[in-house]
Parts: sequence; structure tokens; C-alpha cells
Amino acid sequence: MNLTALIVTWNRLPQLQNTVKATLALPFQHIVIVNNGSTDGTKSWLDELGDSRIHKVHESENRGGAEGFYLGSKYISENIDTEWIVFYDDDAWPSADFIEQFKALNLSAPSVACTKVIDCDGKLCSMNLPWRKRMLSFKDNLEYIRYPENYTVEGDRPCEAITCSFVGSIVHAEILKKTYTQILRELFIYFDDVYYGYSLHLQGYSLRYYPSLIMYHDIGGRPKSTLPVWKSYYLVRNMFLSRAIFKEKSFFSVSAILFRTTKYFLIALKSPDKIKSVSILFRAIKDGITDNRDPFKQ
Repeated sequence: MNLTALIVTWNRLPQLQNTVKATLALPFQHIVIVNNGSTDGTKSWLDELGDSRIHKVHESENRGGAEGFYLGSKYISENIDTEWIVFYDDDAWPSADFIEQFKALNLSAPSVACTKVIDCDGKLCSMNLPWRKRMLSFKDNLEYIRYPENYTVEGDRPCEAITCSFVGSIVHAEILKKTYTQILRELFIYFDDVYYGYSLHLQGYSLRYYPSLIMYHDIGGRPKSTLPVWKSYYLVRNMFLSRAIFKEKSFFSVSAILFRTTKYFLIALKSPDKIKSVSILFRAIKDGITDNRDPFKQ
């Protein structure tokens, strides 16, 4: 069984070094690393690596994780003979028995396998949990606040999913070749993986969560109560874009968009520059409604 790792990085050389070390320890046939215009010495370090399995895709500027996964998927589809592609960021890595556990599943038909993503303390990473059903009504969204497990996959139970995360997704090469153009590179960051997985689900492809497949994600020290305004912009704009992308089958219902947008406004009100933060969120709403997918510029 032939597996290729696809890693996207930007200005996180220490984390990338740890990720590459863990990846090289596993029997991947190929390792594709997309460098999104890093300025911290990443390019020089990558160019010094001598392992023949490593393929480097250097970009001159950072166009976001979505662009990185699109370019990596394109490179693999056009240049590498492989069966399965494992997606992850520069601060994530597969467990030591990852490939052994994947082979034990004996998957033959083209499909998408979603892994169990945990942090360095062994706790589930909620940001990487695939959804298994959408929140459609006002009641659904209230329930999701208290019982998110009713809508996302559960930690230790295999189940079908309707989305995936680019930290830990394993996509069959046959599917990727046909669909990598559906990775929406213009989203920059946030929901690019959700929308890609949901698009595959709508096309009838199987997405399934396997908790025996462990991926580590080093998310330590990230603040939860505040967000940089540019990140808030993409979270809100890309959520509204769901209506333009999927039309009547939008992943996010109107109720879900209202709930989440309210949350980001409350976060913005805690910002040192409240006026700027709130105005950027209004711009995000406008751009999402008008289907403006241009990069964010402050």
C-alpha cells in the first residue's frame, strides 16, 4: 500500500522540523512539502534535506493554507504514482504506528479516511473533528453549544462523516486527481477542508472516521478568547461564502451563520481596537454576501 504525506508550512520552522522528523521515521513512499513563501529559513533548511522521498514545492509568497493544499494536491496528482495521500499541517504528525494501523483497515475502494487528532496532552482537538451532520435549525445550534458530539464525530467510535480536516485526512489518489480543483484556494484559510470534504460527500464519496488512526497536533498555548482581526475576517467571510458555494445545499444554515457571527463579534468587542475589529467583521459579511473572494487587505 503506497502512501504519500502532504505537508503545508509557513514560518514555523521549529515545528516543521519536528513534523518532518516524525514523518521520515515512517515508511511513506513520498513526502511532499509545500513551503508557502516562508521567511524564517524554512527554504534553506528544506533544500538541505537529502532524503530522496522528499519533494519540495516552494512558493514565492504566502497565499494561505488552502492554496498550499491545492498546490500540493496538484503536484501529487500530476507527478507521483501513489494510492493514498495523508494531509497535515507543519505542526502535526502521525503516530508511530499510523501506517500500520491504516493498512490494518484494508481499505480497497476509493474513499476518505478521517483520523483521530489529539493534542500533545492526549486530548481531542475539537478544531479538527469532522462533522457527521449539519446544524440546520435554531434548536440545532442551541443543542450544538451544549452537546457538540451530537453533530461531530465522537472520540472513540468509528462512523460516517460529511466533512474532513486537512489535519489527518487520508484521501485516495483516484479521488484527489478528479477533485483537487475543488479545494478552494481563494479561501486562504478556514473551512477550505470542511468545504472540500462536504463537496466530496455531496458527490457520493465515502468519508469515514477511524479513531484507530492517531494524528498529533501541537496546538499548545493558542489563545481562545481573542483572534487576530485578519483571522476573524476569513472565518466570517468564508462562512457566508458557503451560501454562494453550495447554494441551497449550503453547509452552514442561516441560523448557524448568525450564531457563529455573533460569537466573533463578541470576541471583537474584547479587542484593544474594538472599532477596527468590528468594522472588519462587517466587511467580511459584505464580502461573503457579495461573493468577493479577493485576499484580505488591511
